[in-house]
Amino acid sequence: MARGAAACPCRPTLVRTPMRLFYNAPSPYARKVRVLAHELGLADQMTLVAVDPWRDPPELLAATPLAKIPALVVGDTTLTESTAIGEHLLRLAGRPAPDADAALDRAARTGLAQGLIDAGFGLVVESRRPPETQWQGWFDRLRGALDRTVPLVRISGDPEGFGDADLGDVTLACALAYLDFRLPDIPWRSARPDLAGWLDRVSLRASMVATRA
Repeated sequence: MARGAAACPCRPTLVRTPMRLFYNAPSPYARKVRVLAHELGLADQMTLVAVDPWRDPPELLAATPLAKIPALVVGDTTLTESTAIGEHLLRLAGRPAPDADAALDRAARTGLAQGLIDAGFGLVVESRRPPETQWQGWFDRLRGALDRTVPLVRISGDPEGFGDADLGDVTLACALAYLDFRLPDIPWRSARPDLAGWLDRVSLRASMVATRA
């Protein structure tokens, strides 16, 4: 925040347990958590620890035996999986729990967007294996999942942003940005020009700019 700028009235003011986030800048999973933290005004309560999870760094293994990112250490507790961390951040920021129907809708949207991340990340990882060990059947399965999912993903309804820090919207933005970053040949933009325009607009948000790899 610029010096002298007024604080956001929704910014959490209670003293919180210090948090450490293990992350890797290009990871869409970690970016999802970081974007949400910025949107909720929690980013300055989170110490970032950059790691390469593929090298099993001791500090990450000490936090989680899974050696996966993101991993959020809150006191003596470690949270893994980006959606679980996101739900915790929403509660920490005092966001009211949605009613049953709204929660179901958000979970469905978040799950589809998370599936896009999983499929895209899987394609990238498989493509980096030695050619003789790559499995075409796995490529085809992941690409099929991606192609079937792109027509179905949707936003909460805010055409210019993330609604009230909507977890599904943040997940979708990070998923689509990851496809642009790592898999630019996948023509999701021509298939979903509505989402292409939305991503271009939300990519200008401070939370997205601050977390760009």
